[in-house]
Amino acid sequence: MSDQNTTAAAYADIHTAGHEPVGGKQASRRTFLKASGGLIAGAAAQVAPAAAAQGTVAADNGPPDIMKRDPEASSLVSSIAEFVHGTGFGDLPDTIRRIARQHLLDTIGCCLAAARLETSRSLASYLTSEGGTGQATAISIPRQLPAPQAAFMNGLLARSLEFDDMAMPDLHPSGAIVPLILALCEWQCASGEQAILAYVIGLELCLRLDRAGYDRASRSSRFLERGQDATAICGTLAGAAAAAKLLGFHAKAIANAIGIAVSFAAGSLEANRSGGTIKRFQSGWAGKSAIQAALLAKYGVEGPAQALEGRYGFYHCFVDGQFDPHTLTDGLASVWQTSDLRFKPYPSNYYTHAGIDAALALRQKGLKADEVASAQLAVATPMLHTIGEPLDRKQAPQTAYEAKFSGPYTVASALIGGSGLGLGLDDFTDELIRDPARRALMRRISVTSDPRCDSIFPQQAPAILSVTTKDGRRMVEEVLINRGSPERPLSDDELAVKFSENCRSVLAPETTEALRSSIDRITEAKDLSEIVRILATVRG
Repeated sequence: MSDQNTTAAAYADIHTAGHEPVGGKQASRRTFLKASGGLIAGAAAQVAPAAAAQGTVAADNGPPDIMKRDPEASSLVSSIAEFVHGTGFGDLPDTIRRIARQHLLDTIGCCLAAARLETSRSLASYLTSEGGTGQATAISIPRQLPAPQAAFMNGLLARSLEFDDMAMPDLHPSGAIVPLILALCEWQCASGEQAILAYVIGLELCLRLDRAGYDRASRSSRFLERGQDATAICGTLAGAAAAAKLLGFHAKAIANAIGIAVSFAAGSLEANRSGGTIKRFQSGWAGKSAIQAALLAKYGVEGPAQALEGRYGFYHCFVDGQFDPHTLTDGLASVWQTSDLRFKPYPSNYYTHAGIDAALALRQKGLKADEVASAQLAVATPMLHTIGEPLDRKQAPQTAYEAKFSGPYTVASALIGGSGLGLGLDDFTDELIRDPARRALMRRISVTSDPRCDSIFPQQAPAILSVTTKDGRRMVEEVLINRGSPERPLSDDELAVKFSENCRSVLAPETTEALRSSIDRITEAKDLSEIVRILATVRG
């Protein structure tokens, strides 16, 4: 099989069959989960983002098979906890294991690329000043930290460059889950198999928790529409479940860990609109909080029995009680939404990516940046709020980080020509956003919503770029399927380029290759010492 096809196969194995069922213990687990109320009718059906909210109801008026259960014996959180407790490494399809290894590698690369950012140094100084018993490695810090603090640091790194993976419509799950997996596995001397299992469990729950809040009417996430960072919020709960799995908890303790995590979940997206660097920290805080929630459960603290669906539970607090319980539990242990993960080819908000691809395509067709009289980037309405509003700010971002959320900046930069896989880390600097030619071009690029893009979202984050040249020509480029998605995956060679680029500032080429090899063989490892040894050499 060619390099191009290997990555595609990791997704096609599932997507061509409506998601691959697990083997081994599948039948007995599904029977058990149905008995506990964890699976509702139609358990084997795939729940895609656009369909996830069919039959969405307020929590207090849920369907009979959910709400007539004894809440003490079987609530949503208890059903999820049974899934977490009962799932073993042997239950994971080979395809899901392969996807997990690829995304673990990708996320660690993103952590390494961010090690020398000013915000990374700020958090490193703060965490070092706090002290504490050394338990785990925090990338860029020369001494071990308590495991929750190490997860905090690594989570900041994972999300800092907007280069980590994506799941539609608004989630970056690996950035919240991988940091706590690395920290806890090192501290607990867990095996590679245990690491991958906990990682997949965390991913799966993070996706389901987020997608249960999808609003079919607006075709958007209720978390996103409220300005909430779903990655940090849902990642706290999912991370607590993954941490509890690594700590060997029974189902009741897992449920307590998730319930406790509800009180720790937080995250705002306002920094995407009006600036600030705090958003970089939120997934790290989620990882830290997830470990702390699990440890509190270990020492006897209890979470609410109806932590998710209760009158004052998770979904009431965050999305006014409007959620779909089926999305949480249907198909657990048989349908893996983890297969929907997407790689990012460009270090910017995912909603900018189709516009970047369109600009790169026009450039390849001969369009020069200085020929552009005006351009219009048409996207789905939920995307517009992130990358096109307020337009005057998006046309003049104040920092390199703000530029990652700017449709005008990313299109202009792609038309000018970028690095990496088309637009890379070197194209987002404070110097470049002040470049007079780039700023002039941004002012000629508007962003609007488009009904055709609306009809495709959130299966994809599409864009249509229309350019009028100074000599009167009109050029249009449509990108309706995102590069890096399961339907249009990056090749192994492209993933290798991205990983090498991410590592180049902190690791020698031979060390980068050793790290890649160790992660590729992670399921054979009795612990993560080989990976940790390399990560511990990185300095900020």
